[in-house]
Amino acid sequence: MSVQTRVMLDGRWTTRTLDIHQILARNREERQEMANGSPAEPGRPALGILTRTLVRSPVIKSIIPARVRHRSRNDVVFVYDDAIVIKEILGGERIEHDPFSPISLADVIEKKDFDSPLQAARILGLPREPKIPRFPGKDWSKSSDADRSQSSTETKANLLHENEVPPQILVLTLASRNLLFLFAYHDVHERVHFLSNTFPLPAQAAESEELGVHLAVDPKWSMDQIRQEVQRPQGLDTKSFMPIHEEKHTKVDGSILKMEFLHPSKGDEHHVILLLIISKGDSTLLVRFEWDCRGGLSGVERKPSQVLPKSKKLPNLLIPLIYRTSFAVVSGEQVTIYEGILTGIAQAQDCQLEIHEQLEGPRNSDRPLIWTHWARPMRPTKRLERGIDNIYLCREDGVVCYIDVREDSRPMISSSHSAGILKANLSNAFATLDLGRESNDVVIAAGEMSDGGLWYLRPRKSIEHVGTIRNWTPLKDITIAPFKTSTSSVAESDKQICRKAKRLFACSGRGPRHGAIAEIRMGTEAVKLGPTIELSELANNGILDLWALPYRTNNGIYLMLVRPTDTELILIRSAVHQDRQAASEAEEPSLNEETIAAGSTADGFIVEDPQAASEVEELSHNERTIAAGSTAEGFIVQGGHIIFEALGEPVRLPSEASSLALHWFENCIIAFVGTVAATLQMYTARAGLSLNPYFEYRFDDPSSICDSLAILTTEIQTIACDEVEISQLVLCGLRNGTVKTLWLNSGQVSHNTRLFSKENEETKSPGSKDSSLGERIQFLGRSTGSSDGAWPKVFGGCPLSPCETLTFGGTSVKVMADTTRTSRAFVMCQQTLYTVEYLGAASPTNPASVNKLWVTDPNLHAFQQGPATCIAQASSNIPHGCSEFAAGSLFYLSGSSLVVADISSFPRPEMVPRRLPLNGTPTTVLYSEHLDKLIVMYTTEVHQRGKRLRKGMAVQRTAPQPAIALVELDAEPVGLDLDGQDGPNILDSSCVLPGERFLGLVEWLPTVGERQHYMLVVHTATGQAGSQSAISRLLFFSLINDGGSATLKIDMDHKAEICAVAPYGRSSLVYGCGNDILLRFLDVESKKFRHPMKLTLRSPAVHISVKGLDIHVSTESHGHHILSVVEDKLVARWADRVSRPSAYHLVLPEQSLVLATDLDCRIAGLWQPPQPHLDRTTPLIFEAFLPRSITRLCRIQTQKDRLLLTQPEPQSTYSTSPINGKIGNGNVARAERYLSIENLLATCEDGTIYQLSLLDQASWTLLAYIQNMAMREPRICPYPHPRVGEQDLEPSMARKRDMHIDGDILNRLLERGGRRLLEEMLDEGASGRMLLDEMLVEDLPEDRWHRFLALTKEVFGGEGAVSPNSDMQVPNGELAESVLGWLRLLLMPAI
Repeated sequence: MSVQTRVMLDGRWTTRTLDIHQILARNREERQEMANGSPAEPGRPALGILTRTLVRSPVIKSIIPARVRHRSRNDVVFVYDDAIVIKEILGGERIEHDPFSPISLADVIEKKDFDSPLQAARILGLPREPKIPRFPGKDWSKSSDADRSQSSTETKANLLHENEVPPQILVLTLASRNLLFLFAYHDVHERVHFLSNTFPLPAQAAESEELGVHLAVDPKWSMDQIRQEVQRPQGLDTKSFMPIHEEKHTKVDGSILKMEFLHPSKGDEHHVILLLIISKGDSTLLVRFEWDCRGGLSGVERKPSQVLPKSKKLPNLLIPLIYRTSFAVVSGEQVTIYEGILTGIAQAQDCQLEIHEQLEGPRNSDRPLIWTHWARPMRPTKRLERGIDNIYLCREDGVVCYIDVREDSRPMISSSHSAGILKANLSNAFATLDLGRESNDVVIAAGEMSDGGLWYLRPRKSIEHVGTIRNWTPLKDITIAPFKTSTSSVAESDKQICRKAKRLFACSGRGPRHGAIAEIRMGTEAVKLGPTIELSELANNGILDLWALPYRTNNGIYLMLVRPTDTELILIRSAVHQDRQAASEAEEPSLNEETIAAGSTADGFIVEDPQAASEVEELSHNERTIAAGSTAEGFIVQGGHIIFEALGEPVRLPSEASSLALHWFENCIIAFVGTVAATLQMYTARAGLSLNPYFEYRFDDPSSICDSLAILTTEIQTIACDEVEISQLVLCGLRNGTVKTLWLNSGQVSHNTRLFSKENEETKSPGSKDSSLGERIQFLGRSTGSSDGAWPKVFGGCPLSPCETLTFGGTSVKVMADTTRTSRAFVMCQQTLYTVEYLGAASPTNPASVNKLWVTDPNLHAFQQGPATCIAQASSNIPHGCSEFAAGSLFYLSGSSLVVADISSFPRPEMVPRRLPLNGTPTTVLYSEHLDKLIVMYTTEVHQRGKRLRKGMAVQRTAPQPAIALVELDAEPVGLDLDGQDGPNILDSSCVLPGERFLGLVEWLPTVGERQHYMLVVHTATGQAGSQSAISRLLFFSLINDGGSATLKIDMDHKAEICAVAPYGRSSLVYGCGNDILLRFLDVESKKFRHPMKLTLRSPAVHISVKGLDIHVSTESHGHHILSVVEDKLVARWADRVSRPSAYHLVLPEQSLVLATDLDCRIAGLWQPPQPHLDRTTPLIFEAFLPRSITRLCRIQTQKDRLLLTQPEPQSTYSTSPINGKIGNGNVARAERYLSIENLLATCEDGTIYQLSLLDQASWTLLAYIQNMAMREPRICPYPHPRVGEQDLEPSMARKRDMHIDGDILNRLLERGGRRLLEEMLDEGASGRMLLDEMLVEDLPEDRWHRFLALTKEVFGGEGAVSPNSDMQVPNGELAESVLGWLRLLLMPAI
């Protein structure tokens, strides 16, 4: 709805048409400004902030083994703070002579659209049953697409039962006061979906109430009733999926500590017993509720309470036992079994846990160790029937205890002993996995500030670690370092790009064994298999190329090494051991020439193509072979001819070939040939017919010679549309350092559609041209006798069209299709490896996902991969005997070192951290440009003389000691001594007082005259703050012996604690001492400070930074302050309007903006005006509320620098992108402004990393409008807040918190439908009417489209063509797709 009104514009009254939404929003903003009494100021920016979660926190709250997809799917559910991930347990089957085969967890599906923290999680359904193998011995995470298609018959037979409700479902409690039930299922295309329903919890009566923190499930609850309601002959009925039929609210007086259902006695299955442990005052009570489930909740009775002894006042665990309605309470080092609670007072049986093991090394605290969780291993039914219950307990230091409980024994705990030490800090995430074994158990645990993993537990044998679950928490501090480039092999333009790229290092882990400096890396992981294989004797003359060829008659992989003069063939029999040998002469092909191409067929036969092919009987040619490829029919390119063996005469090429790729589709063959004339020739053929030249694509630059080719196929079914989209792309690795992606216009086809069709053939003369692509595309014509090779009538008959250009460097690029994923390719350029993948149907606005390929070593966390010389990938058709090689294993040659790695099958970029271990807990890290090293401050533990007694055991005395280390960026692991004596500490222990703690570290380079001094400034604290003995010191160290040691130069004592320090000017230092801010000037010659300037604030400083002459101070309780020096006095010029508990700040001088974060999970944008106001406050520009508090902020790179790493020409990369200058004349300037936006990284202590971007008013308004629509769309936000539907659709700037755009919601729009989903939201109003400012106004599709067009023009400008959905004008007829292309660039990851 719109109205006409008169407005004053440039001093003249003008008639304008305004939307009713705009008028109401403007009125609200004016009323808000009048209420605040702060009218808009000249020069005050109108900015918004876009946040996106780059890295999810690795903290796992719980691990639950469950079959939530199907009875045959052995899954485990990882529950995070705001997401769940279902993984399938693979491997572990018994193999002859190897009872402990490898185990892996394959990602199945993740769900992260809760928009609310998860509080608790449990499983509904009967207890787990022994494992039912789906496909025994088959590891589907390592299988290729070909393997899956070969097993289609078996898969379809299994899918006949996939539409069943699984035996267990997951129940979650959300912080939004909802109870959520969900399970997963497979559709006919083998894709996994979630089915869920919510149940609202009662409103919170008081702030102390935390409904949903504790969750218990009756173990007798069955899925039979739900299965009958949900299961339908035509599929699953989502509306009937609600397990709750009755509810009852009961108030409990006290704080609930533990809550569990007890197992009833045999023959009393309808009896329900709920047990609570409640803390009330100084007492801890056992509270019991009982009822008969057949009579409903009206019969719930509360039984008399029982007081627990003071020794069990704060129990660690409550464990319901299977027999006699008994339960166990674990407290300290004692387990108490309670029996007979149904008859009155429960009888207690105490059992002392005689576990004396602890992690090797010292332990400083006398606090009792806590048992964090318990798990019941899978046991056969006959063992349970005999009255035997087994329990695993895990302790926070990694000790696992095994308890054997017997029903007929007195005491019931017949034995308890240590099962081993997991060497990890443990939390609540602990469980046992079901592998169908009776005695050898597998436990899985997530680390608490350390890595977790999987372990085999075997009776009377040592524990065996078989897998790692990464954890990089806590992120105490971060620093940015530049990439290093080689001066010999990298062009100057590429060095400029590398200098703009950054590396991120962070403090990670806790304790001497888990503390480390983690390099934060995102990309695709390749896990190293076994040790590095040295080929120094074979690589003396250099290796030009590499092929990995599995052979059907040998247990191993043939590796073909191509040297300048000959070819070497070696046989690698084991990927785990360095087992290689030269191939026997009877098996090796002709190797006295340089090999151009090689491959293997599906039957295991090797096809090799040397330069002179005359020695091969089948290929008797006397011309030099330039490029070669093969299919089952044997296809090669020789010199200037193509030979398709036994299929007609050779076809003359217009110029010499440089690369070749074959694409087999149904029963058709397409040959792509790159030539030295910067063209790509296309040939088609069917079985039994000769090749037909069909098409020529000419690259823009004559130097763009195609040296390698890869064919990719993507297939996706979006949530918004049930159609299957298939896109086929040709990736051309060019000699100028770029990859040109061409779209193979085969249209949208199903699995039964044929690429070539007589009905769709279109004949063109050899000289005809396609006007849509100008002179770059030219038809060559085809043979008159090959009508079956006609191309379908799609896009005017033009088979190839440009999609995008990716830049990787300045030298030739090698592309290689991934044999295990048809949508992914490997790229090697300038000795660096990448993966290129198209997630979904490729289109001009769906760019490729480009990620670096990181090779990791599970046995060496600090492994740094060397520069890549050659790469090869084993075929997906690996023979059965090659059990140690995964399908598609990557062979990576760096110099003379060969690495075999297993490629991750995860489709999206993941966290691949590199860890530099330390002998302590790091707290501060900074990159020194002066030293070109990392400076790390950490706390280690050292042994003291003598021992002390702790509970009868002699324990080594220890004491914490601060230390400082200098770490090379690309060094091998820091030298460690687990006793803590010879770590990488550069400090002399005599500089440290007993009990002194190092709080912070900064670099200081004071300048006196022409001489610059280098110092490290450390502020410390001794004793408890505020006590008489408390001392705080400033220590000034200088480095000697090239940083080998540090010498203390100046020592300054203070009574108040020094909280933050920062350099100021040429030779000054500003720091916070208690509530005072002190500014001192140093006389370097006399080594004395002048009398300080002092300013007293209302609370201590937590962070200080200096920009120019301004001193920025974030305080503990009173927000942000800006100080300056005026007439030799330190004065406060600006102050925060809000008293916030500050955490950190970052100054952006270009925008006169300060980003301030606090402990209340807020991030605020504070504007620093040119001149102070009367109240001397900084106006609030925007405010964002996040799920967790941000503790560090840093500037990473601009949007333009980020695009240069993958897409150097944004103006010509996307033909319909809004930044290409096509949409309006003013678009280029807007694009440049967009590309200059900086990307900021924000980190939290729980390991979460956010990406922040500032938005101008026009961009914010458009994104806010899209976000408001998306929050009403159940396919994007399935669990919205109840008041979301009452909010205005029109963006409003009245509240500063509304200036926040949630990039995670917008990213779901891209992933779950993209253009179709956006158009559906614009075409269909949510309810027809909406409440705006207490007025009911129409919410019609025409109004949404007109408003969307108006907002788009404000961002990009220009006019457009006619929209297919209405009579309005839209840019280029692709308005929604253009906006989404711009949105993808905005959300592109910065690391």
